[in-house]
Amino acid sequence: MDLTLLNPSQLEAVEYFGGPLLVLAGAGSGKTRVLACRIAGIIETGRARPWDILAMTFTNKAAGEMRRRVSTLIPGEGDRVKAGTFHSICAWILRREAHHLGFSENFTIYDADDQKVLIRKLLKNREMTTGITPGQVRDDISRKKNDGIGPEDALLQASNPRETDLAGMYGAYQQALRDSGAMDFDDLLTSALRIIRQNSDIRAAYATRFPYILVDEYQDTNLVQHLLLRELAGDGAGVCVVGDDDQSIYAWRGACIENILGFPDDFPGTKIVRLEENYRSSGNILRGAAALVGNNSRRHGKTLWTRRDDGGPIRVRTLASEAEEAGWIASEIAGLIASGECPSDSVAVLYRTNAQSRQFETACRKHGLSYEIVGSQRFYERAEIKDIVAYLRLLLNPGDRVSLERIVNRPSRGLGKKGLAAFLGHLDRTGCDPFEAMERAGGMDGVSARAASELARLASWHRVVTDGILRSGPAASVVDSLLGNVDILQMYDAGDVTDQARLENIAEFRRSVAEYDTESPGGGLSGYMTQIALETTGDEYEGADSGKVALMTLHCAKGLEFHTVFVAGLEEGMLPFVRPGDFLPSDVEEERRLLYVGMTRAMNDLTLTWVANRVRPGVRQSGPSRFLSEIAGGASRLRPPVREASPAAVEQTLPAGGESYSRGDVIRHPRYGKGLVTAALRRGEEWQLTVDFGLDEPKTLVSGYVPIPVIKHRGTLADLD
Repeated sequence: MDLTLLNPSQLEAVEYFGGPLLVLAGAGSGKTRVLACRIAGIIETGRARPWDILAMTFTNKAAGEMRRRVSTLIPGEGDRVKAGTFHSICAWILRREAHHLGFSENFTIYDADDQKVLIRKLLKNREMTTGITPGQVRDDISRKKNDGIGPEDALLQASNPRETDLAGMYGAYQQALRDSGAMDFDDLLTSALRIIRQNSDIRAAYATRFPYILVDEYQDTNLVQHLLLRELAGDGAGVCVVGDDDQSIYAWRGACIENILGFPDDFPGTKIVRLEENYRSSGNILRGAAALVGNNSRRHGKTLWTRRDDGGPIRVRTLASEAEEAGWIASEIAGLIASGECPSDSVAVLYRTNAQSRQFETACRKHGLSYEIVGSQRFYERAEIKDIVAYLRLLLNPGDRVSLERIVNRPSRGLGKKGLAAFLGHLDRTGCDPFEAMERAGGMDGVSARAASELARLASWHRVVTDGILRSGPAASVVDSLLGNVDILQMYDAGDVTDQARLENIAEFRRSVAEYDTESPGGGLSGYMTQIALETTGDEYEGADSGKVALMTLHCAKGLEFHTVFVAGLEEGMLPFVRPGDFLPSDVEEERRLLYVGMTRAMNDLTLTWVANRVRPGVRQSGPSRFLSEIAGGASRLRPPVREASPAAVEQTLPAGGESYSRGDVIRHPRYGKGLVTAALRRGEEWQLTVDFGLDEPKTLVSGYVPIPVIKHRGTLADLD
């Protein structure tokens, strides 16, 4: 294996085997190369066989890329490494060990949509003292699971009626999952951890099997994932985690930055290696991003540098409205593409919330730009695909109640509300197999003769499949049997444009099953269903060669790179994003890291925009984001270690202003109207103003972005009338 292309820090990370290793990998510093070379080095030096190495990532795409790179270094060995996401590794363990918790090896994995369906049903059947939505229940349960809190503890910790309702729903939800023989994504982690902790022989077996464990993106692990690593790692001698505390952006879904900050304490004797040379971004982009994130206090700290030239300045543009912002960005992109400066699939527009995408979609269509919304509805979440998936789930797990209720009358079998209630009620009373109940449906009150006949037909098909091809046949044979014997395709009219798209999606699903059979012989339907259940949004991004401009949230941009990046919506209240309730300093730090991630996706050109008059119900915005001044003002303090550098160049395309301000001035703001200056602080050529506009609370503004003229000196609040 040729290691001459590695820089000294990368080489140190690849060759160190003196104990636990923490690799702090700055943005664009080549961490995937380091991971692949380290795995290849373990194999090549005979420290372990490929299948003795466990590599955990956060997307299936990242796992596939790691295998590919290892195979490039040592031909054929990458596919023999046990590499996958935390969830897929835990699912792999549970398919073998779930019986210790009373689950079948063919348990169903519920996605977010399945969870909400189940929670809606539970809410409908429970008396609640407070108004809570299915989404709130799901998020609350997920947070508790990520923090290692079970239903019983949640109930004990409840201190008000709302928390009591949520805890009660948690317990009911978990029982409903168990009754359906199902687990959700969080259960994959918590259940695997519980089995390993409760069975010392199982823990020892997996710890012995994997003497070398590597974890990518460690800054995004939650508490349960951290505990799983500690259990599997034994004494930690063969543990290497790679991550960047400056890119920890998933606290909202349970990620715990303390895992990477405190790793040396949890694994005594840890060596820390910093990867600080950036291979992606130009000098101005890198220094501006580093100036921004340098304002955070909770970080290990690193000094990123690049051998690239400074490149163009970071552009800052202010627009009057969100429609004008989207139109201007689309016009700029159209110009770039027309000039040949960069291909359309190397341009990204990043924003804080999904709701911002609508204006950009409209603007792209207006300018004739082909675009892709990354993180929108996943292929497997489309209704026609979920119907097929529900049928296939029931073949493996007849107890899956969510899937049963989805398909029992789809396509229509003449089962009205009364008949459906009778059928489901029979299942509840008897606990019998649903397909056995279908065979006897003719004797149930409310079930019509047609419905009984159709249900018996479905039960007959189920018996034929489970007695035959399901056991030994490829997954595609099962799908073909479903499409050939159950009237799913007949629900759609090939002459209708919308239905034609659905039929094409079903055909694509069939192709994906055939591809799986080719790539994973012997995996069967169970293997395929596990694979699609664990697909992530990042795995579906078309990326290079798509020919489309990428529109996505800042969260979705993690791990990607583009020639040109536009980050939109840099206003106080939008970025940093202010939620109802308390907004803590730690929230601001995460928002700052989020923008840092967005900025460091750019290789050559970066533009930041903000809107003077964004309409966003229920949220106050007060001018440009504080992050803009941090990027421009803080960059002058940075010096890369290799060569002297000027501050990051920031080109502000903004209204000019030469006003001077003092306490007591009455000013006029283009959005908020007249206001009284209660504090004025000069920062270079800008002023930071605290202004009372007679609203609920004063606003903090920065001059130089929009005209803020002084209309009276030494005024009072009476002058605002």
